[in-house]
Amino acid sequence: MTLVPFPFPHRLALPNSPLTLMPRTDPSQWRVFNVLLRLLGIGATFSGLVALTTFGLGLPAPKGQSPAVSWPSLLTGSLVTLVGLGFLMIPPFRPDQGDTKVVSNPVRAWSGSPRRSWWTGDRLG
Repeated sequence: MTLVPFPFPHRLALPNSPLTLMPRTDPSQWRVFNVLLRLLGIGATFSGLVALTTFGLGLPAPKGQSPAVSWPSLLTGSLVTLVGLGFLMIPPFRPDQGDTKVVSNPVRAWSGSPRRSWWTGDRLG
């Protein structure tokens, strides 16, 4: 059994079978995927910061009381904030434009790749 590699010809076909494991996708699906990934990152960062300040640090404190620090909420809020920032730092993934693998290190983008839009991954210029 020989398998056709992804992304060319955009199908992973089994011999003598009409079943395809990787059907051809529309480029708009990858645009939506990247926008939803960015919105997930924004939401996770915002909710993590709210949990960090409100529940973890106890700010703003009720009148006449000092703020109470909650370590579990502080650690959870920090973790959610870091995960959200990680989603925001990942470069856009567009297999319809020739991407073959996801960059696992968000600090280091592809070298020599054309400039792309942060939101959708469309090529700029």
